[in-house]
Amino acid sequence: WDMVEKDLSFAATNLPPKWDNEPGRVTSGAAYAMLSRAMLYAERWESAKAAAEAVFNLDYELMPGTTAEDYAKAFTSMSDGNTESILEYNYLVGGPNHSWDQLFMPGGDNTTMGGRATPTQEMVESYELATTGGYPDWTPWHNTTTGTTDTPPYEQLEPRFHASVLYNGCTWKGRTLEPYVNGKDGYAVYDDGSALNGRSTTGYYLRKMLNEDYTDYSKACTQPWIAIRLAEVILNHAEACYRLNDNAAANEDVRRIRSRVGLPYTNKSGEELMAAIRQERKIELYCEGHLYWDMRRWQLAHTAYTGMRVHGLKIEKQGATFIYTYVDCDRQDRLFEKKLYRIPLPETELSNNSAVKQFPEWL
Repeated sequence: WDMVEKDLSFAATNLPPKWDNEPGRVTSGAAYAMLSRAMLYAERWESAKAAAEAVFNLDYELMPGTTAEDYAKAFTSMSDGNTESILEYNYLVGGPNHSWDQLFMPGGDNTTMGGRATPTQEMVESYELATTGGYPDWTPWHNTTTGTTDTPPYEQLEPRFHASVLYNGCTWKGRTLEPYVNGKDGYAVYDDGSALNGRSTTGYYLRKMLNEDYTDYSKACTQPWIAIRLAEVILNHAEACYRLNDNAAANEDVRRIRSRVGLPYTNKSGEELMAAIRQERKIELYCEGHLYWDMRRWQLAHTAYTGMRVHGLKIEKQGATFIYTYVDCDRQDRLFEKKLYRIPLPETELSNNSAVKQFPEWL
């Protein structure tokens, strides 16, 4: 950690805040932002706080977010006017490029590769009601036998939900999404041995970071990957301030993230404040590669991810009516043992290096 902090601090001090006519090059802001993330993992709260504040002093601004369309622009390139992007990877049709849309688009778009990751019901229920905050009562949609014909309260949810999740009946690429049994996008029972062919196992598809204008599936995908953005740095700062007993600053950071999407916030303290920070990291940074590692560093994974399962909605259409049935998408309880917080040394390393020994929990 000493080396990481020294190297990133050196980079932050010596890189320029921006490059003339060369958007996308690594800047001092990128180095400070990465330093705020790294020091959060190192539990060096003062360093994490200071690095985040150095980012705040630069010319980054949160993109508007009161609508899903506005919020989605936080995942476009800085060359397209994204003032929130701090470090991004850009791609070209001729390479380098990627297959993000091809892999994650709904089955109705691509039955060969699509639907590789689908949001769970638990994730959907983590989103709050627009404007008022709080959560709808999802009890009617937890029926595992007869299901319910009530329409889930999707339209009532906040902008980040609509920018992140595709659901039954929403508009996608000029059509209505059909993630139901025998629908255009389709539904598949998880792990029943059949080919998915782009069908959803939860009744949902990922929307976040997909390019709705991508329609020529013979071409590679080129939308940018936003590796670090201002919203993450604000949440890094919030957690560091909480650990340093600066509740006022931590509350202001959480309020800043929530007010961007029109959600109210009341100041908190103690575990309630930390819970609010965790909630915003879960929602704001969804599908950006943070939650699993956050749960590890908070040492909450062994309780939250043990003895639990994730679920989805099996949707069936009868005439003009939809039946929503709560389904198990794991088929067995998950298990995260405490020893998994430390990754074991590979057997090849133990064989090649007699000076090291396996960690005791892995003996």
